[in-house]
Amino acid sequence: MHKYLNRIACGLFFWLCVNVGANAGSATLDQALSSALNYSAELSANSHQVNALNNMADSAMQLPDPKLQVGIENVPVGGDNSHRLTREGMTMQKVGVMQQYVSSAKRESKSDAIKAEASKTAANSAVIQAKVQRETAQAWFDLALSEKTLTAINAVVAETSRQTAVQTSGVASGSTSASSVLDIQLALNAMKNEQDNARRDIQIAQAKLTKLTGENITATSGKLPRIERLPADEKTLMAGVDQHPEIIQALREADSAKAKSNQSALAAIPDVGVEVYYAKRADGMDDMAGVMLTVDLPLFQGSRQDKDHAADVSRTYQANDQLAQLKRDHQSELSALISQYQAAKSIYERQAKEVIPLLRAKIKLSEAQYRAGNSGLAEVLDARRALLNGEIAKHNAEKTLSSAWAAIRYLIPQEVK
Repeated sequence: MHKYLNRIACGLFFWLCVNVGANAGSATLDQALSSALNYSAELSANSHQVNALNNMADSAMQLPDPKLQVGIENVPVGGDNSHRLTREGMTMQKVGVMQQYVSSAKRESKSDAIKAEASKTAANSAVIQAKVQRETAQAWFDLALSEKTLTAINAVVAETSRQTAVQTSGVASGSTSASSVLDIQLALNAMKNEQDNARRDIQIAQAKLTKLTGENITATSGKLPRIERLPADEKTLMAGVDQHPEIIQALREADSAKAKSNQSALAAIPDVGVEVYYAKRADGMDDMAGVMLTVDLPLFQGSRQDKDHAADVSRTYQANDQLAQLKRDHQSELSALISQYQAAKSIYERQAKEVIPLLRAKIKLSEAQYRAGNSGLAEVLDARRALLNGEIAKHNAEKTLSSAWAAIRYLIPQEVK
């Protein structure tokens, strides 16, 4: 029995390993973006909401359902014929149909208002797409650049580890002091702390990508986009503010408010109800039929319908003012993003082209002086720690640059190949 259970446990473990391995993998930026868009429940919910509003707009063009009326009228409640249905000549068994007629203008205006709401909801789809693409791109960049950071740290750790063996043999031969080995080990521990930080950043980025794409993306593949250049020149970017999804959505909001004011402008048009009935009377009495009309009387239009319309007109003005303010906010936000990008680019380029080469040159100089006996091991370790910190600073600057680039690039949804 125990052998049987052991075989089942081993088989289950193997199945889990195979499936986890099959689901894990690398992804290019475009693949991650495509997976995120397909996985987004928010996009799917928005699409269903648009479909619901379009169906409501079609339904609004129809007349209300007719009503069947069945009943008994004029039943005596006193005297010799009390509660009898065939003794009193006025008692009638009545059946009829009633139809409410709403003017075509009112139905069209209601349908137009719902369609405008559907257009506003559809515009929200682009807002969601831009958000999903922006967050996915930033998570993908974080993963790619955290991998680069870990590779750079590993190189410095490996070089320092090789020095440990040299120092240990030197202690055995008496050419170096025992404290030099301790110094290297302390330096290695500090470097390993940075390794753990880099692994932590990788795991956080992997978790973000899994949340956004629904896939176990453990690594990145393909080339990084050219983040050293803006997605477009500043003039083109500023000119494209009107195409930002939130601006389009605000425009649709203004259109929806206008459609609702057009609808309320027609609210005073009266609805007409028509009733046709047939009434059966007692034996020996003639049956009856009739037609009834009901008409709304907007006697207090100035304090009712006109007030509602005035409120809707005010909401239209409010939506237009909000649209104008939103354009200004987006222009200011874009200017701030471009400034952040330019600053991050300057820091990254200075770190990569000036600081890192100087730090590498310092290591070579320190090692040469150490071999010549003109300096101690502490200077070499300090130089390596400085290089490690410089590499980390460079990759952090590159992360900041990539985040600013993605924020600008995906202000507007982009087509994914």
